[in-house]
Amino acid sequence: MPVVKTLEQRFSVNENRFLEILSDGVFHSGQELADDIGVSRTTVSNIARHLNDCGLPVFPVKRRGYALEYVPERISEERVREFLSDFPVPCMESFDVVDSTNLYVLRHPELPEYSLISAEFQKGGRGRVGRQYFNLYASQVMFSCAVRFRELAAMQGLSIAAGVAVARGLRQLGFHDAGIKWPNDIYLQGAKLCGILIESTARSEGVFATVGIGVNIRKIFLERMAEKGLLDQRITALELSPDATAENLSRNRILAVLYRNLRIVLQEFVRDGISGVRQDYDTLDIFRGQEVVLKNSVEELSGICQGISSGGALLLKTGEGLRQIAAGDMSLRPRNDAFSGGSGTGTAL
Repeated sequence: MPVVKTLEQRFSVNENRFLEILSDGVFHSGQELADDIGVSRTTVSNIARHLNDCGLPVFPVKRRGYALEYVPERISEERVREFLSDFPVPCMESFDVVDSTNLYVLRHPELPEYSLISAEFQKGGRGRVGRQYFNLYASQVMFSCAVRFRELAAMQGLSIAAGVAVARGLRQLGFHDAGIKWPNDIYLQGAKLCGILIESTARSEGVFATVGIGVNIRKIFLERMAEKGLLDQRITALELSPDATAENLSRNRILAVLYRNLRIVLQEFVRDGISGVRQDYDTLDIFRGQEVVLKNSVEELSGICQGISSGGALLLKTGEGLRQIAAGDMSLRPRNDAFSGGSGTGTAL
């Protein structure tokens, strides 16, 4: 029989034990690890190499052994469901590694609606229009949610609704200045915190879609991006917020709160379209009333941001009058922003 390559992974018993031992944050010798796990020193080395390949920095230091650069709080289905005890999840899958949570959903159209798929590390995550995506193991909260529509036209404004859901959830967690940059980037203290990528596939019974969300949690994520020269816009993490506490930095709690808000908004959106969230969007729009510049590879526009239309298009007051901008691949920046261009890092799933 042909071998089917599994694109999603959960760590093995030995790999989990390796992480458990190193979770005290100190160095352990290769021999100590081998004796505890019951494997050879070569296997220990292979485990460390595999974890590094999965975005989890394991430091091997000669004559000291192995240590984790940071101790990850991993997503636990049991913990997430505890936070959602009054809000049943039809299906939840949490992986250590996956190519992309969005792609996983699209590969499994049999998933119940509002299924929750999360991952600690994505090997094939994508930003909008194919932009580069960077992540570290368990340094973000990355998940996708499945949703169905009767027809493609019914999805108009979905990205706006998803942005409102995430901003609402972050404010519930205590991050009071969370806001939206059109169409659905989530900002905190003037820097990008989270991005959303929506993908879909047409089926005989309608449209099967996935809403992918990636929220930066740990500041080490930004440090690694800077080292790789990937910072071409202001990016932040929840850990850097003055509102951050041990409680609201719990990745399991964050995932539960964001999923709850997303599902509520998606159910409203399927029923009512964008009208149900438009007022909230206006409240959360961080550039409303400000002079902004929109650009892509072929066009550049400037004007005053006037919110969104009933269909989710950006309303831009220009010298020639009010324009509606429907192209979500245009980069929006405040007029005096020193950064230019756009990056998909941290935005896609």
